[in-house]
Amino acid sequence: MKRVLALALNLLLIFFLSRALVRMLPGDPIETIVAESATSVDVDALRVELGLDQPWYAAAWTDLGNALRGDFGRSIQSRDAIAPMLAQRFWRTAELVVLVVLFGLGVSTALGMAAAHRPGGRWDRFCTVYAALAASLPLPWLGPMLAVAFAVLIPIFKISGGLGLPVLALVIGFSGLWARLIRFRVREAVRSDAYRAAQARGVRGIQLQLKYGLAPVSGFLVAYLGTQLGSLLGGAVVSETLFDWPGMGLLFFEAVLKRDYPVVEATAFVAAALSLGGTA
Repeated sequence: MKRVLALALNLLLIFFLSRALVRMLPGDPIETIVAESATSVDVDALRVELGLDQPWYAAAWTDLGNALRGDFGRSIQSRDAIAPMLAQRFWRTAELVVLVVLFGLGVSTALGMAAAHRPGGRWDRFCTVYAALAASLPLPWLGPMLAVAFAVLIPIFKISGGLGLPVLALVIGFSGLWARLIRFRVREAVRSDAYRAAQARGVRGIQLQLKYGLAPVSGFLVAYLGTQLGSLLGGAVVSETLFDWPGMGLLFFEAVLKRDYPVVEATAFVAAALSLGGTA
């Protein structure tokens, strides 16, 4: 019950705080609409129609009730309903995140287990170097470098609108962290009495590594994976923007540029709810 209450309070805080911060962005969405419109616009009437003539907190509680029912209002720019827009972009982001988790866990599990079972060996040293490099390479730099390497010099992936490059960029950082984590946890399991007893009974090879090395720590790894959802969503914002993948991250970035307040607020709220839900 305490966790549910804390989750609800955090979501409430995020809802109001995001609205306050968004309204502090420089620029006026009305000016953007007028600049993009080919016809004359009654600025005052449009401001009243869009609810921009009032302070952000004036209709906050009403908007919160609507948001909890799945109604996030309409975009200032396109006048389209935000909820269907978010639903469509959510599945694009979910597709990206699922692929990153699958490939990232595959790479990091193989590397981490190889390093854990041979301390000081070449795989252990490679895991250390790889994890350090992956953690130190910022995504805004790594993305363009991967684009040059695998879309220009070696044209394997599409530079824009494809899944290959955004997945690869996120997998590198994800697998670096997880390879080090799996190596540490499996190394602890290898030193346990259960592992040594299995060796004494003649258990060898992949059965020994999976059943007595990886399985005992899998519960911790699954729990920790939930806490990484927020980091993955944060990385998705950068990766989707760099490679023009039409997910929630790109929608958020475009809405910020256009000062589309309702879309920014709705995207931030949904992303925060997903992140907190993963850690709950």
